[in-house]
Amino acid sequence: MPVRPPSLRAIAAFEAAARHESFTKAADELNLTQSAISHAIRSLELRLGVDLFDRFGRTVALTESGRAFVSRLRLSLNLISEAFEAPARPGRARLVVAATAGIAERILATRLPGYLSGNPDREIELRTVTGAAEVSAGEADVAVLYGAGACAGLTQRRLAGEALFPVAAPSADLPRRPEELIRAALIHQPEHPWRLWLEQVGLSDLPTPATLTADSPLAALELARNGAGVCLARGLLARDDLRAGRLVRLFDAEASLREDYTAVWNPASPRADMIRPFVDWLAAALDPGPAPVLHAA
Repeated sequence: MPVRPPSLRAIAAFEAAARHESFTKAADELNLTQSAISHAIRSLELRLGVDLFDRFGRTVALTESGRAFVSRLRLSLNLISEAFEAPARPGRARLVVAATAGIAERILATRLPGYLSGNPDREIELRTVTGAAEVSAGEADVAVLYGAGACAGLTQRRLAGEALFPVAAPSADLPRRPEELIRAALIHQPEHPWRLWLEQVGLSDLPTPATLTADSPLAALELARNGAGVCLARGLLARDDLRAGRLVRLFDAEASLREDYTAVWNPASPRADMIRPFVDWLAAALDPGPAPVLHAA
Protein backbone atom coordinates (compact mmCIF):
# COMPACT_ATOMS: atom_id res chain seq x y z
CA MET A 1 0.00 0.00 0.00
CA PRO A 2 1.45 3.43 -0.91
CA VAL A 3 2.65 5.49 2.05
CA ARG A 4 0.72 8.73 2.41
CA PRO A 5 3.19 11.65 2.32
CA PRO A 6 3.21 14.20 5.15
CA SER A 7 1.32 17.42 4.63
CA LEU A 8 3.03 20.13 2.62
CA ARG A 9 2.24 22.56 5.43
CA ALA A 10 4.23 20.42 7.88
CA ILE A 11 7.13 20.21 5.44
CA ALA A 12 7.10 23.99 4.87
CA ALA A 13 6.91 24.61 8.61
CA PHE A 14 9.89 22.38 9.31
CA GLU A 15 12.02 23.79 6.48
CA ALA A 16 11.39 27.38 7.55
CA ALA A 17 12.02 26.59 11.23
CA ALA A 18 15.25 24.75 10.31
CA ARG A 19 16.45 27.65 8.15
CA HIS A 20 15.78 30.27 10.85
CA GLU A 21 16.31 27.95 13.85
CA SER A 22 13.29 29.73 15.24
CA PHE A 23 9.63 28.72 15.41
CA THR A 24 8.67 32.40 15.77
CA LYS A 25 10.46 33.50 12.59
CA ALA A 26 9.05 30.50 10.71
CA ALA A 27 5.55 31.48 11.85
CA ASP A 28 6.09 35.07 10.66
CA GLU A 29 7.37 33.90 7.27
CA LEU A 30 4.47 31.49 6.67
CA ASN A 31 1.81 33.72 8.26
CA LEU A 32 0.95 31.03 10.82
CA THR A 33 0.87 30.97 14.59
CA GLN A 34 3.88 29.70 16.52
CA SER A 35 1.62 26.98 17.93
CA ALA A 36 0.77 25.81 14.40
CA ILE A 37 4.46 25.56 13.55
CA SER A 38 5.14 23.61 16.73
CA HIS A 39 2.27 21.17 16.09
CA ALA A 40 3.31 20.64 12.46
CA ILE A 41 6.89 19.83 13.45
CA ARG A 42 5.72 17.57 16.26
CA SER A 43 3.64 15.61 13.75
CA LEU A 44 6.76 15.05 11.65
CA GLU A 45 8.75 13.97 14.70
CA LEU A 46 6.08 11.43 15.64
CA ARG A 47 6.02 10.11 12.10
CA LEU A 48 9.81 9.82 11.88
CA GLY A 49 10.26 8.59 15.44
CA VAL A 50 13.06 11.11 16.17
CA ASP A 51 13.41 14.57 17.64
CA LEU A 52 14.16 17.12 14.92
CA PHE A 53 14.85 19.99 17.31
CA ASP A 54 16.30 20.40 20.76
CA ARG A 55 14.09 22.83 22.67
CA PHE A 56 15.56 25.15 25.28
CA GLY A 57 12.69 27.31 26.49
CA ARG A 58 12.00 29.63 23.55
CA THR A 59 15.21 28.65 21.79
CA VAL A 60 15.43 25.72 19.38
CA ALA A 61 18.33 24.05 17.58
CA LEU A 62 18.40 21.25 15.04
CA THR A 63 19.38 17.84 16.34
CA GLU A 64 21.71 15.60 14.37
CA SER A 65 18.64 13.82 13.02
CA GLY A 66 17.10 17.19 12.15
CA ARG A 67 20.18 18.27 10.19
CA ALA A 68 20.22 14.99 8.26
CA PHE A 69 16.51 15.24 7.52
CA VAL A 70 16.58 18.85 6.34
CA SER A 71 19.49 18.05 4.03
CA ARG A 72 17.50 15.25 2.36
CA LEU A 73 14.33 17.34 2.34
CA ARG A 74 16.00 20.29 0.58
CA LEU A 75 17.33 18.03 -2.15
CA SER A 76 13.77 16.82 -2.70
CA LEU A 77 12.41 20.36 -2.71
CA ASN A 78 15.06 21.30 -5.25
CA LEU A 79 13.86 18.54 -7.57
CA ILE A 80 10.31 19.87 -7.23
CA SER A 81 11.53 23.39 -8.03
CA GLU A 82 13.33 22.12 -11.12
CA ALA A 83 10.06 20.73 -12.44
CA PHE A 84 8.84 24.33 -12.77
CA GLU A 85 12.04 25.63 -14.37
CA ALA A 86 12.96 25.65 -18.04
CA PRO A 87 14.60 22.29 -18.72
CA ALA A 88 18.12 22.00 -20.04
CA ARG A 89 18.33 21.43 -23.75
CA PRO A 90 18.21 17.77 -24.85
CA GLY A 91 21.56 16.07 -24.31
CA ARG A 92 22.76 18.72 -21.86
CA ALA A 93 22.84 18.85 -18.06
CA ARG A 94 22.48 22.10 -16.13
CA LEU A 95 24.71 23.07 -13.22
CA VAL A 96 23.58 25.95 -11.01
CA VAL A 97 26.67 27.85 -9.79
CA ALA A 98 26.29 30.49 -7.07
CA ALA A 99 28.92 33.09 -6.23
CA THR A 100 29.29 36.43 -4.51
CA ALA A 101 29.19 39.47 -6.79
CA GLY A 102 32.94 40.02 -7.03
CA ILE A 103 33.67 36.40 -7.83
CA ALA A 104 30.79 36.16 -10.32
CA GLU A 105 31.72 39.34 -12.20
CA ARG A 106 35.54 39.34 -12.03
CA ILE A 107 36.46 35.67 -11.90
CA LEU A 108 33.73 33.35 -13.17
CA ALA A 109 32.34 35.55 -15.94
CA THR A 110 35.66 35.44 -17.79
CA ARG A 111 36.41 31.76 -17.12
CA LEU A 112 33.09 29.95 -17.53
CA PRO A 113 33.12 30.26 -21.35
CA GLY A 114 36.29 28.17 -21.33
CA TYR A 115 34.59 25.53 -19.19
CA LEU A 116 31.58 25.38 -21.51
CA SER A 117 33.72 25.11 -24.63
CA GLY A 118 35.43 22.08 -23.09
CA ASN A 119 32.15 20.61 -21.84
CA PRO A 120 29.59 20.99 -24.64
CA ASP A 121 27.15 18.71 -22.79
CA ARG A 122 26.80 21.20 -19.92
CA GLU A 123 24.73 24.30 -19.24
CA ILE A 124 25.62 26.78 -16.49
CA GLU A 125 23.24 29.01 -14.58
CA LEU A 126 25.23 31.63 -12.67
CA ARG A 127 23.54 33.21 -9.65
CA THR A 128 24.80 36.02 -7.44
CA VAL A 129 24.47 35.23 -3.72
CA THR A 130 25.89 36.34 -0.39
CA GLY A 131 26.69 32.95 1.14
CA ALA A 132 26.09 29.22 1.12
CA ALA A 133 22.39 29.35 2.04
CA GLU A 134 21.28 28.57 -1.51
CA VAL A 135 23.36 25.38 -1.51
CA SER A 136 21.96 24.36 1.89
CA ALA A 137 18.46 25.01 0.60
CA GLY A 138 19.07 22.98 -2.57
CA GLU A 139 18.64 26.04 -4.80
CA ALA A 140 22.22 25.93 -6.14
CA ASP A 141 24.49 22.99 -6.87
CA VAL A 142 27.77 24.62 -5.86
CA ALA A 143 28.77 27.97 -4.41
CA VAL A 144 32.10 29.74 -4.96
CA LEU A 145 32.78 31.97 -1.98
CA TYR A 146 35.54 34.04 -0.42
CA GLY A 147 36.06 33.56 3.32
CA ALA A 148 33.17 31.11 3.58
CA GLY A 149 33.82 29.89 7.12
CA ALA A 150 32.31 26.62 8.33
CA CYS A 151 29.23 25.39 6.43
CA ALA A 152 27.52 22.65 8.43
CA GLY A 153 26.61 19.56 6.45
CA LEU A 154 28.34 20.74 3.27
CA THR A 155 31.60 19.73 1.61
CA GLN A 156 34.17 22.52 1.24
CA ARG A 157 37.29 22.63 -0.91
CA ARG A 158 39.90 25.36 -0.91
CA LEU A 159 40.42 26.70 -4.42
CA ALA A 160 43.00 29.47 -3.98
CA GLY A 161 44.49 31.86 -1.49
CA GLU A 162 44.49 35.62 -1.84
CA ALA A 163 46.76 38.61 -1.31
CA LEU A 164 46.47 42.41 -1.37
CA PHE A 165 48.68 44.83 -3.29
CA PRO A 166 48.32 48.41 -4.62
CA VAL A 167 47.04 48.96 -8.17
CA ALA A 168 46.21 52.03 -10.25
CA ALA A 169 45.41 53.04 -13.81
CA PRO A 170 48.52 53.41 -16.01
CA SER A 171 50.08 56.84 -15.66
CA ALA A 172 53.49 58.50 -15.86
CA ASP A 173 52.97 59.97 -12.38
CA LEU A 174 52.57 56.80 -10.33
CA PRO A 175 54.47 56.29 -7.07
CA ARG A 176 57.73 54.38 -7.60
CA ARG A 177 58.41 53.68 -3.93
CA PRO A 178 55.94 52.86 -1.14
CA GLU A 179 56.93 56.06 0.70
CA GLU A 180 55.60 58.08 -2.23
CA LEU A 181 52.06 56.87 -1.56
CA ILE A 182 51.82 59.82 0.84
CA ARG A 183 51.32 62.12 -2.18
CA ALA A 184 48.94 59.79 -4.02
CA ALA A 185 45.14 59.81 -3.95
CA LEU A 186 44.36 56.67 -1.98
CA ILE A 187 41.08 54.82 -2.39
CA HIS A 188 39.91 53.33 0.88
CA GLN A 189 37.84 50.18 1.22
CA PRO A 190 36.75 49.14 4.75
CA GLU A 191 37.03 45.41 4.07
CA HIS A 192 40.74 45.79 3.25
CA PRO A 193 42.21 48.85 5.03
CA TRP A 194 45.54 50.24 3.88
CA ARG A 195 47.25 49.34 7.16
CA LEU A 196 47.15 45.63 6.13
CA TRP A 197 49.59 46.32 3.30
CA LEU A 198 51.56 49.18 4.86
CA GLU A 199 52.53 46.96 7.80
CA GLN A 200 54.14 44.56 5.30
CA VAL A 201 56.49 47.28 4.04
CA GLY A 202 57.25 48.82 7.45
CA LEU A 203 55.18 51.96 6.85
CA SER A 204 52.36 51.45 9.34
CA ASP A 205 52.72 55.11 10.43
CA LEU A 206 52.34 56.52 6.92
CA PRO A 207 49.39 58.96 6.84
CA THR A 208 46.56 57.69 4.64
CA PRO A 209 43.92 60.42 4.41
CA ALA A 210 40.60 59.20 3.01
CA THR A 211 40.44 60.92 -0.37
CA LEU A 212 37.86 58.41 -1.60
CA THR A 213 36.10 55.55 0.16
CA ALA A 214 34.29 52.69 -1.61
CA ASP A 215 32.03 50.24 0.18
CA SER A 216 33.09 47.22 -1.88
CA PRO A 217 36.24 45.82 -3.53
CA LEU A 218 34.52 46.03 -6.93
CA ALA A 219 33.74 49.72 -6.52
CA ALA A 220 37.32 50.43 -5.40
CA LEU A 221 38.68 48.69 -8.51
CA GLU A 222 36.29 50.62 -10.74
CA LEU A 223 37.48 53.91 -9.25
CA ALA A 224 41.12 52.90 -9.73
CA ARG A 225 40.51 51.88 -13.36
CA ASN A 226 39.01 55.30 -14.01
CA GLY A 227 42.07 57.10 -12.69
CA ALA A 228 40.66 58.15 -9.31
CA GLY A 229 43.69 56.94 -7.38
CA VAL A 230 45.47 53.91 -5.93
CA CYS A 231 43.53 51.09 -4.29
CA LEU A 232 44.44 47.88 -2.53
CA ALA A 233 43.25 45.04 -4.74
CA ARG A 234 42.64 41.35 -4.17
CA GLY A 235 44.85 39.68 -6.74
CA LEU A 236 42.28 37.42 -8.37
CA LEU A 237 39.72 40.21 -8.68
CA ALA A 238 42.26 42.44 -10.42
CA ARG A 239 44.09 39.84 -12.51
CA ASP A 240 42.21 40.30 -15.79
CA ASP A 241 42.57 44.10 -15.60
CA LEU A 242 46.30 43.70 -14.94
CA ARG A 243 46.76 41.38 -17.91
CA ALA A 244 44.79 43.71 -20.16
CA GLY A 245 46.77 46.76 -19.03
CA ARG A 246 43.76 48.56 -17.59
CA LEU A 247 45.51 48.50 -14.21
CA VAL A 248 49.14 48.22 -13.16
CA ARG A 249 50.54 46.74 -9.98
CA LEU A 250 52.77 49.22 -8.20
CA PHE A 251 55.06 47.11 -6.00
CA ASP A 252 56.17 43.53 -5.43
CA ALA A 253 55.19 43.56 -1.75
CA GLU A 254 51.84 42.03 -0.92
CA ALA A 255 49.84 41.22 2.19
CA SER A 256 48.59 37.63 2.36
CA LEU A 257 45.01 37.29 3.55
CA ARG A 258 43.71 34.60 5.88
CA GLU A 259 40.57 34.00 3.84
CA ASP A 260 40.50 31.61 0.89
CA TYR A 261 38.32 31.09 -2.16
CA THR A 262 36.25 28.00 -1.45
CA ALA A 263 33.84 25.75 -3.32
CA VAL A 264 30.88 24.56 -1.23
CA TRP A 265 28.41 21.83 -2.18
CA ASN A 266 26.14 19.18 -0.72
CA PRO A 267 27.89 15.79 -0.85
CA ALA A 268 24.48 14.09 -1.15
CA SER A 269 23.55 16.12 -4.24
CA PRO A 270 22.29 14.04 -7.18
CA ARG A 271 24.66 16.15 -9.30
CA ALA A 272 27.75 15.29 -7.25
CA ASP A 273 29.32 13.56 -10.28
CA MET A 274 29.04 16.87 -12.18
CA ILE A 275 30.06 19.10 -9.28
CA ARG A 276 33.39 17.43 -8.47
CA PRO A 277 34.87 17.73 -12.01
CA PHE A 278 33.66 21.33 -12.16
CA VAL A 279 35.42 22.11 -8.88
CA ASP A 280 38.60 20.41 -10.15
CA TRP A 281 38.46 22.56 -13.30
CA LEU A 282 37.85 25.73 -11.28
CA ALA A 283 40.77 25.06 -8.93
CA ALA A 284 43.06 24.79 -11.96
CA ALA A 285 41.52 27.89 -13.57
CA LEU A 286 42.21 29.97 -10.45
CA ASP A 287 45.90 29.12 -10.36
CA PRO A 288 47.16 32.71 -10.38
CA GLY A 289 50.46 32.46 -12.25
CA PRO A 290 52.77 35.49 -12.42
CA ALA A 291 51.22 38.97 -12.14
CA PRO A 292 52.65 41.96 -14.02
CA VAL A 293 54.39 44.45 -11.77
CA LEU A 294 55.46 48.06 -12.24
CA HIS A 295 58.80 47.74 -10.50
CA ALA A 296 60.33 50.59 -8.52
CA ALA A 297 62.63 52.73 -10.62
